[in-house]
This record gives sequence, structure tokens and C-alpha cells, in this order.
Amino acid sequence: MGDLDERFDRISALSVSRGLHVLRYVSFDGAGAPAMARFLPSAKGMSLVDMPGREDGRLLAPGDCLVIRADRGGEAQVALKRGSVDGALEATFRLDALVRCEEEVEPVVVAPPPAISFLAHIALVGDSRFEQATWAGGPESPGIIEGLQILGEGESPLELQVLLGGRPSRWSDWVGAGTYAGTRGYGLPLLGVRLRLSPNTAGMEISAEALFLGALVASQRGRTIEFVSGSGVDPLVGVKIALERTLERTPGVIGGSESAYAIREPRVRVFRASTAR
Repeated sequence: MGDLDERFDRISALSVSRGLHVLRYVSFDGAGAPAMARFLPSAKGMSLVDMPGREDGRLLAPGDCLVIRADRGGEAQVALKRGSVDGALEATFRLDALVRCEEEVEPVVVAPPPAISFLAHIALVGDSRFEQATWAGGPESPGIIEGLQILGEGESPLELQVLLGGRPSRWSDWVGAGTYAGTRGYGLPLLGVRLRLSPNTAGMEISAEALFLGALVASQRGRTIEFVSGSGVDPLVGVKIALERTLERTPGVIGGSESAYAIREPRVRVFRASTAR
């Protein structure tokens, strides 16, 4: 039989979802003694039930099988060793799911978004401070906005740029906290606004709404957003800005059928069952 631990002639990767599975040695297509296999589970979360008289996940010939318990999904390996010096590696295996379970998701502690507030200069009103997720101007009290500022000092996760009305209109430079973008007292309304998160800001997105004179409220979400007057001349009369945490979830595998799966190495094949047994 030889010692499987001496050396493997080929190792193929296999992804195993959380649940109970059966790995079957289906066929050997070469001549001579069949290739011998060993299932090598990931370091954590997988355990095996071998055939009587076997250990260490060994499959010696077609018809052999073992049960895999995966407490969590992960990568494993199927390693092959030739049955003789000049033997082939033309072996086929099949992974059947007996029970699939939803992947456990580690609890996530979500920190609140950073405290941030803004200033808008509104024609005939003056400077007006507004907090996150509240309107400056807006549907209830529209006012022509001539400039915007992120309040605070030092490094800010958010930057803004405004489109200044004029002949021609022009975009301001990008500014962070503490720098005013726009004009005061010149009768030049804002015709657009851009917002972006700094590249090193992770786990957050911008949620904002804007209202231009004679138009409907527009909403956008993302790391970079832009609102521009549709007519090119109608002023910005309302804006609402907020930073929100984003939460990435790892989807689990729950019942149902699995698509066909094959390891991408020649002459060594491992297939998933098309339906749960």
C-alpha cells in the first residue's frame, strides 16, 4: 500500500460549506493499482469519520468514502499518490452534502458614525448651521444656497466641492473641514455640489439629498456623489448630508441545490452533488 505521508503526487483544493458531507471515491480510469487519496481538512472547524479500520482521511480505491463534519466553511485539500511507480492519477471523487447549515456570522459591533455638522450660507438668511441628516433649506423652507462648509478642524473623512454660479459657472477646489466653499453677498448661487470620502476611510458611505429650484428632491448614496442643476441655471435650495456606517455580511449556505463543481487540475476530478441527499 505504501505510505501516503511520504509524498503526494498532486494536491487539489476543495471548498467545503458548513454542514455534513460525504466524499466518495467514484472511479479510477488508469491502468494498474488505483491512485490512493487523502482528504486534508482545514486547520479548524472540520472533523472526519473514516471507514472502519481506516484513519487520517484515507481513500484507497473506488467505493471508499468518508464523512466530513464542517463546523464552519473553509478550504480543504484532496491529495493523490500513485498506486505504483508508473501509476496514473486519473481519479474521480464526488462530494455529497447530507446537511447544509447557515454559516455562523461573528457578531459585529458597529461604532456610530463620526460626529459632523455643516454650515450653509443662505441668501437673505445668512450663515445657518445644520447637523447630519437635517435639511439646510429644503422642501419646507427652500432658500438659495451660496456656499457650504464642513464644520470642525483637522482631518475629516469627508470633502466637498461646489459648482459656483456665474458666467461661466465653475467648480471650486475640494475642501475638507474648516474651509468654506462658495461666496457670500455676491448673489452667486450654487448650481451643484460634490461629496467624497477620503481614500483611507473604511466602513462608511455618504447619504445625501439635494433640491434645486423647480425640481424634485434627488437622493444618492455612496463614497462619492454629485448633484448638479438639471437646467444648469436653477440654484440649489436645499441639501441634507449624513455619514452612515456600512455593514458587510457573509452570506450562509442554506439547503437547496449546489451547482456542479470541479477542481481545475487535469485528471483529478472532484464533483459536488447537484442535490442534497
